Amino acid sequence: MDRFACKTAQKGFGAGKAYILHGGPAAAYRPGSPEEEAARLDRAAAEMNRKLAARKAQADATETALLDAETAILNGDEFLGEARRGILEKGLSAPDAIGRTADSLCAMLRESGNSYIQERCEDIRGLASGLAALARGSGQGMPTEPCILVGTELSPGEITMAGPDILRGILTETGSPTSHVSVLAGSLGIPYLYGLENLADKVRDGDYLILDSEAGGICVHPDGEQIREAEARQAAAEKARAEQRKQAAGKTTRTKIGANISRAEEADGLAEAGADGIGLFRSEFLFLNRSEAPSEEEQYEAYRHAAEAMGGQETVIRTMDIGSDKRAEWLEMPEEINPALGLRGLRVSLKYRELFRTQLRALLRAAKAGNLRIMIPMVASEWELDEALKELRAAAEELDARKESYAIPDVGVMIETPAAVMIAPELAAKARFFSIGTNDLGQYTLAVDREARDMDAYFNPMHEALLRMIGMTVKAAHEKQIPVAVCGELAGRPEAIGTLIRLGVDELSVSPAKLVATRNAAAEAEAAIEKERRPKTAEGIRSPAEGELIPMAEIPDPAFSGGIMGECVGILAEDGNICAPLSGTVTTVAAAKHAFSIRNGETEVLVHVGLDTVQLKGEGFTVHVREGDRVEQGQPVLDADLDLIRARGYNPMVIVVRLNAG
Repeated sequence: MDRFACKTAQKGFGAGKAYILHGGPAAAYRPGSPEEEAARLDRAAAEMNRKLAARKAQADATETALLDAETAILNGDEFLGEARRGILEKGLSAPDAIGRTADSLCAMLRESGNSYIQERCEDIRGLASGLAALARGSGQGMPTEPCILVGTELSPGEITMAGPDILRGILTETGSPTSHVSVLAGSLGIPYLYGLENLADKVRDGDYLILDSEAGGICVHPDGEQIREAEARQAAAEKARAEQRKQAAGKTTRTKIGANISRAEEADGLAEAGADGIGLFRSEFLFLNRSEAPSEEEQYEAYRHAAEAMGGQETVIRTMDIGSDKRAEWLEMPEEINPALGLRGLRVSLKYRELFRTQLRALLRAAKAGNLRIMIPMVASEWELDEALKELRAAAEELDARKESYAIPDVGVMIETPAAVMIAPELAAKARFFSIGTNDLGQYTLAVDREARDMDAYFNPMHEALLRMIGMTVKAAHEKQIPVAVCGELAGRPEAIGTLIRLGVDELSVSPAKLVATRNAAAEAEAAIEKERRPKTAEGIRSPAEGELIPMAEIPDPAFSGGIMGECVGILAEDGNICAPLSGTVTTVAAAKHAFSIRNGETEVLVHVGLDTVQLKGEGFTVHVREGDRVEQGQPVLDADLDLIRARGYNPMVIVVRLNAG
């Protein structure tokens, strides 16, 4: 038995025989004339297109979107056209031309400086590997029995063509958590491990493998007892995945679960896949990787297609978010030291107003076809939103002059700058909805470039400052009775979903691959919150003050409502006499005298008087005990001047927290 450490792209457990793709030796290939090699390339591309089309006929919405993306790469002039030129102009063999084209494209992507774009290299290399195998004539059939699919590089098409129902896991030498292979594995609920160097020397076709993300690697050649245990665990994992999908199909949630897409065709089948709408259509991808701007008609057709495909469900289309890591080569943009803080998003639209107005006319026309909404990105000031709305009115007037029919859709703001959070009340008075882009909001709030290397420890998507900003945004929106969505990566993180719902977020918009898992997590969080709404203290713990109990989910501080420290309840205290909630030993008394904790055996309870009252530095508080004192339930512990706390601008709510163990 051999054990090897790997990296995890998708968590889970899988066991079965290895099925290795692209195992044919390249040395056996005998190249022909340039014309013969070009013909081999064309035959290989035609065969791959045929296989992709056959699989697409049976695919769900998520697989279809990924297969469409792979087909677009395969047939684009940047890939197939460049490979053909390598054969005819440089005399390369078909496999070599495919490999060099992939290398060239990946080198260009790496220059972008954006990790998401860079990691598309994994998709390109996987596609190139499969296409080269077909060109060599060494492309093999797909597995017919349950297996672990193994390859140096794999593509989404190969995963789907292998037959997702028989895949127990995926193992590759190169990969990344954000590759399309990873997205697909997550959608299928199967583990995906990568990063096994010299894979061909360690794993051979037919070897029995155990993939275990919890153990951080794989086991090759396990003994009989280990195989029996693995098969039992594998059966349990498959049953759990089937149950999860079954449950998700029948679950409804108060929180809307929307989908993020980049192309109109991705909207096809989303409603059947469980999306409550499109929470983010990234329209900028219509503007990229081309020699000129898309016409009004081309944009209209794309927006109309998406709106019609959703059958009346909301379709939120973000106006072009060009700039920073998304550059349109045909658009004159300045060279900037820090593009993330330069000309991007709405700033580009307001600089190139005719381009913006063309997009707005297309959106207004498409709004007749369905429940379309417009979202404005990178707003940092009221005047910017005012200018965008002025351009919308101008676009409508131009359509009136052309005597074209249109509809005025709701306009919302993407909250992705700290400035937008701080003026959220003013923006909410002019917008019809908010959508929080946690990727950029986190970057700007924490002063951490998300793409910078070795900064993972500093970019915490659950940082208290970011959660407070989300809470502030929700509060401002709800006071104006407009909904709030989260469309950044945080919306699809299992550990964050409950916290976001507790903060009052109305919608989570995620990649199509995460719709099922997100709905399940949202349903579980809502059930937990509903249980919490029945105010009570834990057994053996009484309220330390007289007053109305406030459920955990309604405490206006994410540090408490998010359950970061433990289960808690708020109290609107009638007076400032704070008593011991249980008998035990005083373990801490805060230096600012606003909080104390008591332990009794395994139970430790924190009593925190007021929100942010540590800033008072003890003013208004009198403590009657010291650390280490033994107290009895109901014994006075401290007095708080609630009127002074209010006068200083703080919320005097008393919080009782049953601290998490450890």
